Amino acid sequence: MLNPQWLDTFKVLVETGNFTRTAEQRFMTQPGVSQHIKKLEEACGCELVIRLGKGVELTEQGQRVYDYAQSLSKHEQALIESLKFDAPYEGQCVIGCSGALAQRLYPVLVDLQVAHPSLSIHLEVAPNRTILNSIHASTLELGIVTQQPDEEMFSSEKIGSESLGLILPKGALGNLSTNSSDNNTASSEEKDIADILLSLGLINHPDAMHYLKLYFSHSGEQALMQLDPNRLPKRGYINQLSQILLPVSKGLGFTVLPIKVLDSFANATKSLTIYPATNDVAEPLYFVKTPHRSLPLRYQKIQSLIVETLNV
Repeated sequence: MLNPQWLDTFKVLVETGNFTRTAEQRFMTQPGVSQHIKKLEEACGCELVIRLGKGVELTEQGQRVYDYAQSLSKHEQALIESLKFDAPYEGQCVIGCSGALAQRLYPVLVDLQVAHPSLSIHLEVAPNRTILNSIHASTLELGIVTQQPDEEMFSSEKIGSESLGLILPKGALGNLSTNSSDNNTASSEEKDIADILLSLGLINHPDAMHYLKLYFSHSGEQALMQLDPNRLPKRGYINQLSQILLPVSKGLGFTVLPIKVLDSFANATKSLTIYPATNDVAEPLYFVKTPHRSLPLRYQKIQSLIVETLNV
């Protein structure tokens, strides 16, 4: 095994390109640096550097030894990082959630990282299935999903809910019937909203079908309960959350999204309207992680911050 002290001295020499600066950084004398390099070359059985005064130039063998020294350093850093299990504001946190939630959560997570620079927050935007697969594969530590997963495979905790809205262009409900015979008022209105949706068409997005099925079945609107989402004409598709409402605001169609998304859309009140369904529709939100595993302390603050943000 190559002496790690010799390798460290060699690595610093390559990076500084100078025996004097290497001696200063390693708190050694220049002869001591030269001795480390000589011993490393003897151990390797080849010349590693070409000496140019106080500077150096790597040989081909020297480049390979330097790459090896770098690899050892990276592995050591990764090991140290993995051991920071109980440091409350240090280390990497990998979290997965939907795009709608990321829009609300990422700013507060960035503020937390600004306050604690030793935190490294990685937020993955993904649908439920991808989040669960990633947690199962140990590439995600913590996820937020909208369906309670299999209790044998995952540990979950309900943390709140996300209200959904049927979002249409401003004025699209102007022809919604509200004046019918006493016995048929409700059915007339319900038929009218279904007709409006069929006329407008759907601005589709990755979560649209999931949201539509949930909304249609829980809104308390008979016409929507009878409407097959697959029958709706598709007027467009976009997988960027920040852009979904743009075609709706221009009258090109309707969509279903978490209502909070409207907060970040400019002039939402002037260009969009939310259908006033009989029942409010919301989907539950769950923290999910691998079972029988305690997350590092740094996740506790993040979990508290997420719950606080979602319940404002």
